[in-house]
Amino acid sequence: MTNIALRDEATSPATMPVRVPDPRVVAKPWTPPLGGSGLHDLLSAVRRWEPVDWDVVYDDLDTVLNEEVSHHAAGASGNGRPGAAVPGYDEAEELAQRLRGALMQLVNRGLLDNADKKHPDIADLFEKARVVRSEELPDDERQTLTFLRKLGRVTLELAERLEEVGIVKGLVEC
Repeated sequence: MTNIALRDEATSPATMPVRVPDPRVVAKPWTPPLGGSGLHDLLSAVRRWEPVDWDVVYDDLDTVLNEEVSHHAAGASGNGRPGAAVPGYDEAEELAQRLRGALMQLVNRGLLDNADKKHPDIADLFEKARVVRSEELPDDERQTLTFLRKLGRVTLELAERLEEVGIVKGLVEC
């Protein structure tokens, strides 16, 4: 059955058909996936989000990996100190947080393209990333350096591998 509705006289005096809802088709009303508090939490998280500064991340990798990383898009920064002692605890914590953020962004980008399903080695890197991101920064200076190097290596390996398969571009120069 079709009903006829009048359109606005200013735009068109003609009538147009309007479809009457079919009572045999069950339609549930749409409900939003998040309630008011969930939307507020999401908005707060978006406001706190900061994009990853890859130049700084590669400078951090240069520092923790003793200048082993000089092939990134920004080039070697010269800020790293081969064989240098670990920075102070607060500086090491900031460095670890930047690397964790970069790692999380890489994992999320890879998951978006189902890289873990297409490439088993990337799935292994995702697992390594999950494990290392959950570790706390040790109090001991040597253990801190070991942890930062492990975090840096996983970040670098994942960035390089995602670049190889074409999921990210421009992070690593070949």
